[in-house]
Amino acid sequence: MLRYTAEILPYHDIEFEHAVRDLADIGFSEINLWSSASPLGHHVNPGDDPHEILRVLEKYRMRPCGLTVYGKNQQEILERVEFAKELGIDTVIFDCEANYTDFVSSFLPPIVEAGARNGVRIAVENHLTVPFSATFESGGNEDRRWDEGVDTLAQIKRLVRDIDDPYLGVCVAPPHLWVMQETLTEVISFLAERKRLYYYYVWDIDRDYRHGVDGLNFGPGEKQLPRPDGTLDHRVLLSALDRVGYTGPVSLKCHGTAGWSLERIGAELRASDAYVRACLPAD
Repeated sequence: MLRYTAEILPYHDIEFEHAVRDLADIGFSEINLWSSASPLGHHVNPGDDPHEILRVLEKYRMRPCGLTVYGKNQQEILERVEFAKELGIDTVIFDCEANYTDFVSSFLPPIVEAGARNGVRIAVENHLTVPFSATFESGGNEDRRWDEGVDTLAQIKRLVRDIDDPYLGVCVAPPHLWVMQETLTEVISFLAERKRLYYYYVWDIDRDYRHGVDGLNFGPGEKQLPRPDGTLDHRVLLSALDRVGYTGPVSLKCHGTAGWSLERIGAELRASDAYVRACLPAD
């Protein structure tokens, strides 16, 4: 049975404990923590007291189901693999942080090896090859795309062939696949058959997204949250995950919440959560 979880990401600049408390109040028991480059979520980081982080989680009966570490160099990710182990987290998530040939030849192998030593799986997100910048939510950078990355089914297939290791898998990000006009259920089936589906974002994209123009700008936060009138039919996607026997996290996510109050974040997440729960396969 898949596990419905939540990202701390939408809480952006909200204090860690307030975010955890609100997600627990919504009804979540698992949370993916973020230790990424600003302005992405960076609620927890190496050097923080893991006992204090775990104390807050335990206070609200939460357990950490992942650690996301975008926008970091190799050494910083290696530090976060160790940090994940300290927090009892079994999966670290990031995207293709270099051109593909460099990524699989020199960037990724030491991280996968560190994951194996620490019992931490490495989940590479399928991500557009548009370069990350601090202003990514305003779009652009389409003219600076890398030649190769991990943003299509063909490139996902290549990744798990080139590094065939039980500690390397994929985090499926539906909006990125939608932009690339891929069939999400085909990606889910391919990875599940090979036991390489490690994480899944429950995430949508604005219908007004402009291909070749908007880059990583998937719309305002409320248009990225799953909803009945959204772009993707999450009932279909969650059913596909259930059919292939996926038992990992399916995690509610959006960007685009910078400057939002705690009250607004909570209200938008609660509305989306009600829709997602109605889409979850029956026990």
